[in-house]
Amino acid sequence: MNFFGTDGIRGTYGSTLKDSTAFLLGKSLALLGDCPIILIARDTRLSGDNLFTALAQGVYSGGGNVINLGILPTNAVGHFVRKFGGDYGVMITASHNPPEDNGLKVFDRYGVKLCQSKQQVVSRMMDSLRNERAEASGVYEPVFYDIENIYCDDMLRSLSVQLSKLSIALDCCYGASFKVAPMVFAKAGAKVAAFCNQSAGSKVNVGCGANNPEFLQEKMREGNYHLGFAFDGDCDRLQVFEGTEVVPNNRIFYAFAKYLYENGKLHNSTVCGTVLTNGGVETALERLGVKLLRSDVGDVNVFNTMIAEGLNFGGEESGHYLLTDYATSSDAIVNALLVCKIYSEKGSILGYTAECCDKPFATANIPLTKANQRLATNQSLTATISRVSQLYPDCRIVLRKSGTENKVRAYLEGDQAAAAMSVVVATFAQSPSKTK
Repeated sequence: MNFFGTDGIRGTYGSTLKDSTAFLLGKSLALLGDCPIILIARDTRLSGDNLFTALAQGVYSGGGNVINLGILPTNAVGHFVRKFGGDYGVMITASHNPPEDNGLKVFDRYGVKLCQSKQQVVSRMMDSLRNERAEASGVYEPVFYDIENIYCDDMLRSLSVQLSKLSIALDCCYGASFKVAPMVFAKAGAKVAAFCNQSAGSKVNVGCGANNPEFLQEKMREGNYHLGFAFDGDCDRLQVFEGTEVVPNNRIFYAFAKYLYENGKLHNSTVCGTVLTNGGVETALERLGVKLLRSDVGDVNVFNTMIAEGLNFGGEESGHYLLTDYATSSDAIVNALLVCKIYSEKGSILGYTAECCDKPFATANIPLTKANQRLATNQSLTATISRVSQLYPDCRIVLRKSGTENKVRAYLEGDQAAAAMSVVVATFAQSPSKTK
């Protein structure tokens, strides 16, 4: 059995994700090492404490040791695994999912999320220990002292910025960034207004954060801010605002690629996007002389393509950006600091990226039910793509089963994307017996 989805192990706490899962993961990681050191951080979700305890119990049961990083962004786990010489790292989070969900993202000793082959090894070990029971005793593991300041200072050293002329608004969405994000921008000299910057796990991503840009946009209208940044629950996803305008994620991707290329820092004059990266981005990059490679969706897939091709920048339309000169996974704070640097030098992100225009596209998240579940197999999705492509040959069609939710995610690109999407949605609205 493979316990891992698109980005770690994830589910609804108490239902599809239980303390026993965390225990099995902790013990498996411990048994796969030689008295290993495993670093653990979490976001603010209410289930985080229980999952931490179960995970730590598993580690100790397997002969390992734990370093508790407390509440920090996801990339901090990978960062400190390398900095402290750990063997594994685990981030307890469900990222942009609702508060009732939680998950477990696993990093190796290089600060990189486990590749599929390593996930399979861990999954097999977890499966073999399935009958194990978590020990009843609690775990008291104090948080590593002053870890937030250490992380802030490390980020600012890696990406030197001076923000004394900028007024910045932050939406921390009651998540993992609630403390460190305001700290790092204040340390860089910016005037900071922080919203949703409390540890309130029941409110994570609810009406705020990167997936709900309307909240911070309204705050931007009420104040006088140069830039605004909205994070998600574990601070790996970023939404950018300039003045009162939302800056599309594709424009941020393009801004990073253009800036690195113009400064001679873009390896091989090539970047990595995904199958969801809009064709308009590819066209604008080609005009610069930059090549776009595409991976499957998921930052692990982006990272693996980057490593294979010797690249130092890649990202996803969802707002994940991998800048491997500064981090081994997507860190929305690091990414926001680079946005600030570009803005300070160029005067406007929107102006700097004006030539990057999306091709027409349509998206849909189609819920899966008992009636249409069978249509979500790889074979059925391929058949649907083939059928719709015959009707709309100029459309680029991506259909994939979500790795984090019980949905099919549809992305269609081209002048007839809206019409083609209506056919896709109608296909899943029928029962399999009625679908030809």
